[in-house]
Amino acid sequence: MAYSPELIAALLAQTDIVDVIKAYIPVTKKGRNYMALCPFHDDKHPSLSISPERQIFKCFVCGTAGNAITFVSKYEKISYNEAVRKVADIVGFHDERLIKEAFVPKKDPTIQPLYNCINDLQKFYEYDLNIPEGKIAKDYLAKRNIDDAQVKKYKIGYSLSDGRKTIEFLLAHGHSLKSIEDIGIALASANAKDANAGRLIFPLCDPNGQVVGFSARKLSEEQNPKYVNSPETPIFHKGKILYNYHNVKGSARHDGYVYVLEGFMDVMALDKAGISSAVALMGTALSADQIALLRKLNCEIRLCLDGDNAGQIGMMKIITQLNAAGLPYRLVSNPKDLRDPDDILQESGPEALKEAMSHLVDAMDFQINYYLNVKKLETPEERRKVMLYFIKFLRNVPAGIDRDNYIAKLSKATGYEAEAIRIQINKKVISKEDEEETSIAVDELDFSRLHPEKLIEKRLLRAERQALYYMLNEMKAVKYFEDEVGNFYTSVYNSIANYIVDYQESRKESVTLPLLINDIENASDEEADTLIGRITEISSERYYPPYSDQGMQEVIKVIKDEKDRLYDCEQTAKAIKNPTTDPRKAGAALKDFAARQRERLNRNKKN
Repeated sequence: MAYSPELIAALLAQTDIVDVIKAYIPVTKKGRNYMALCPFHDDKHPSLSISPERQIFKCFVCGTAGNAITFVSKYEKISYNEAVRKVADIVGFHDERLIKEAFVPKKDPTIQPLYNCINDLQKFYEYDLNIPEGKIAKDYLAKRNIDDAQVKKYKIGYSLSDGRKTIEFLLAHGHSLKSIEDIGIALASANAKDANAGRLIFPLCDPNGQVVGFSARKLSEEQNPKYVNSPETPIFHKGKILYNYHNVKGSARHDGYVYVLEGFMDVMALDKAGISSAVALMGTALSADQIALLRKLNCEIRLCLDGDNAGQIGMMKIITQLNAAGLPYRLVSNPKDLRDPDDILQESGPEALKEAMSHLVDAMDFQINYYLNVKKLETPEERRKVMLYFIKFLRNVPAGIDRDNYIAKLSKATGYEAEAIRIQINKKVISKEDEEETSIAVDELDFSRLHPEKLIEKRLLRAERQALYYMLNEMKAVKYFEDEVGNFYTSVYNSIANYIVDYQESRKESVTLPLLINDIENASDEEADTLIGRITEISSERYYPPYSDQGMQEVIKVIKDEKDRLYDCEQTAKAIKNPTTDPRKAGAALKDFAARQRERLNRNKKN
């Protein structure tokens, strides 16, 4: 539920974005706009521009942008609806709808008792860490150099050795044995005992920071296993959470990266070394839900699992998942140091850990190192299969030092001579047997050498951007888009266009930027930050000619022509890259494509 568009419009009509931002940071007038040090990245020179005319802000370094409400939401790290009320307080806006329409999340009557129960249990664990019996846990934390600030930040606790006392506490606070069982710490019985008894407690939180489970570490050699983790419950699903995710949602976007680690202690170790944007898996696997969480951070993934065989095998598997998901990532690689991050911190200190975490390589580098240092190739079949696997990637690496280095490493890992690998890379047609293993039958460089689609994409992007500029400023342009174009090729521009169409249909007026931004924020769009950033960029551009029907029609013609040409490119590329395509037919398809390109060029010259 969100506040009504009418209420937001009334609030923004009485809001001066300069006054709102001035309530948080110093601003300086510069021409028609105001400038400030951006609070969303480590800004040394003012890069945050505030436009009183358009009532928006934009950082031209980190890209953060939006209206007055967006600024407060991001600055205070609160929800958009909470920020609405904050802005109203700042500007003195009073309206009974702020109370009537206040967002109250619906509570599942079967789930809420479990949240109440686990929240009380979490407080009990935190309290027990600070009583005399909790000294054993405190001593362990001190030994691992985890200070009080980190204990508080990560809500670390202790479970009493008499597990019955935990159950008695929860019963005394009105929780049923059924709720106690459903949060996963004990079976509902007369003799129920806490399964975490006598252990150090790490709470596990969902992406919003709600405790949903626990991981309990042993504190004596007699206790086994090393960790007792919550079972799957109605509120805890192992594959849907990442440890510390709720703490890094803001920092990861600002830092531009997030480290994905194997253990809780590793997260705390990086925190000690000044790297706060880090999360941990619950093991060495990555689920689809966890990938979705990482995608929302909109930053580079830096994968670093333990240096043992299990950790390295886990990284190899996750490489495949990240490739399939299309997420940007690099991997921490220290082949001669098998210590995990926490061990590095304890043995060598924070600077050594920061240095180790800075050793980042791409997937190919890591995978070749894996076969060099972790999994030695023993049979001719293994060596050949690995060599052919890397050949398809090396074909896309331009000839030069980088390719030579990869070839040298691959030669060492597989035992094949470097020259033999070069011959494979340069082969235009490979054998049927090799084709099955590598899915390559036609030399991909033949088509990519032309790169016609890149030129088309640039022209198309410029035309779509200009059309959006007109749509942001003129109602007629929106009608032309609906009647003549329908959709843009560039997905982010197409999403913006759809929001503009919806805006005009609902309000019957030209776009007002702060209200359009509000629509995007309230849609809970995963790409909201990207869309708002693009809107503020395009609306700031001043080199387009003034709107005219003829000008819009010319832009639309370019969009249509370039979309047709790009589709032709894509179909041709698809045909010649298909492993089943005969090389001679691929050559003929490429020749036909070039002829069509020349024909279009001549036709455009005549027009």
